[in-house]
Amino acid sequence: MGQVSQQKVFKISDGPVAGATFIQTLRPTTTIARFVMADNGHAFDFAIDSQGAVAKPISNTTIPGALSTLWVEKGGATVLQYIDGSTPKTVYLGFVASSTAGNPAVRLQFYPDGIISLAAAPDGTQVAYLLRTSSGVNGFVTKTDGTGGKLLFSIPLTQVQLRWPSQGTLLAYSNAAAGVPGIAFAIDAKTGVVTPLLYAPGLTATADTSFAHVLYQTVQPGATTRSTYSHDVKAGADRALSFDPSPEQCVQSPLAASVMYCAAPLSYVPANYLDLWHQGTASVAESVFSFNLASGTSTLLASPGSASDGGVATDMLSIAVSPDAHYLLFVSKFDRSLWGVRLTQ
Repeated sequence: MGQVSQQKVFKISDGPVAGATFIQTLRPTTTIARFVMADNGHAFDFAIDSQGAVAKPISNTTIPGALSTLWVEKGGATVLQYIDGSTPKTVYLGFVASSTAGNPAVRLQFYPDGIISLAAAPDGTQVAYLLRTSSGVNGFVTKTDGTGGKLLFSIPLTQVQLRWPSQGTLLAYSNAAAGVPGIAFAIDAKTGVVTPLLYAPGLTATADTSFAHVLYQTVQPGATTRSTYSHDVKAGADRALSFDPSPEQCVQSPLAASVMYCAAPLSYVPANYLDLWHQGTASVAESVFSFNLASGTSTLLASPGSASDGGVATDMLSIAVSPDAHYLLFVSKFDRSLWGVRLTQ
């Protein structure tokens, strides 16, 4: 596609897109949206702020049915997950900078089969992943290409999600289900020591880069609404949010440790909405907010589909923010198209 619209919300690519990230180049300074197509695993770069830019292929390696991307090495590589038959597969794709446009090169390396959740260190140099055992899950830490892995921790739960928000600390929590007891753990990234952090029904969570604050959502048994809090880890105190984003739809600002960017609906959704959303049976248009974990203040930044901001109304996947915090991107859950948001004009 050519130059994007100058509206606040603009389309980057038609779908289906598995996932995307931003990279920035110098001399000249250019913001690039890097994305992988879900149908064939091919990867492209699109220079958002370059006049007349077109999407440039950076990998023609075919991987059908790509489900998700985990970006590492500052966008220089991605860890791609897909299904082969009934087996979850995970593969590292390293994009070779010296490859030509007509013959893009990529380095492939496969992870173990059956990974149920994985997360990248904030500096993009390591990946942690979970494999089920007969009594729970084992957590491994490896180089980004899946080599040199070592067992770091074990948790006696079989349904677990993994995040790596802070360089020294991982976050794991039981799969969310409205009204069902949940638990979150802090895990030392060097020693593997697992420490219970939060207990709440219907729990989902994320944390800031210093692991000073944990953003979590809970749904009490029989409740008609969701409740979202900022938890001060040191003080053990909770602050209720003025809106209710799902923590899995929040990403850290690259410039401010206390600021997160979140997608959340402006309209009411039922307490079990996240369960229905994961099942693909519920959908609602979402807006983009910024939230300060320290002060508790939130700001509405954009409403895709509105007359003033442009774009289309949709719920959002794969949210990412550019290194200079000028742009945000997301994948539309409806048709997997890729969209950008101007955070600064």
